[in-house]
Amino acid sequence: MVREMEPILEVKELSKSFGKMNVLNKLSLAVKPGEIFGVLGLNGIGKTTLFKCILGLLKKDEGEILYKGASLDLKQVHSKIGYLPEFYLPPGELTALEYLRLLGMSIGGKKPNIKELLKKTDLAAEKLISKYSRGMIQRLGLIIAQLKSPEFLILDEPTLGLDPLSRQNLLNWLLELNQQGQTILLSSHDFSQLEKVCKRVAILHDHKIIYCDEVKEFKKNHSTDSLEQAFLKEIGGHSCEE
Repeated sequence: MVREMEPILEVKELSKSFGKMNVLNKLSLAVKPGEIFGVLGLNGIGKTTLFKCILGLLKKDEGEILYKGASLDLKQVHSKIGYLPEFYLPPGELTALEYLRLLGMSIGGKKPNIKELLKKTDLAAEKLISKYSRGMIQRLGLIIAQLKSPEFLILDEPTLGLDPLSRQNLLNWLLELNQQGQTILLSSHDFSQLEKVCKRVAILHDHKIIYCDEVKEFKKNHSTDSLEQAFLKEIGGHSCEE
């Protein structure tokens, strides 16, 4: 019998409220080592809150967050996990090269090749960040998430603001990073691109996970070849039940 691979990240019965607003209700999911795992859901449903609870940026009300079988602490977050927030806002008065060099100086261990990372994302090293488009800032944010060569990446809407070519290049880079051993947890509204890189997904709806398994099986359950159509059918069915 083949033993099931132990999760690298496990969220158990996670709950989070803001005042009387319940955002996450006993949410559970597990991410396997070496996979690209997607979290899908409508706007404002709690995806960003989930990521921030994992990273310790928000204090959870209840539940456990485990990393390699033990409680995830801030030391592990800082050393093992890279993060790209949905609306990343770097300082505009610096060039990309200046900013990345400053951040690189604060990171211990092996220093990244900043110029190589800028070239990979086709960013102008000497251009002021204030002159960058939203898509360029997203690409810069992904470089920053890579600076410490993390083993786990959390990306909140990484393709936000990207044109089709830049979006495809970014997804190709994610596949490359994944092939090099990085585990990636991401959210996106771009379903057509998401299903190209994710084997498994979790559907977040009504403050909880209503599906967590393979994309292929999810589409089969809803008799469609489209992840977006399967998603709409899934949340539509739950809305009817409610």
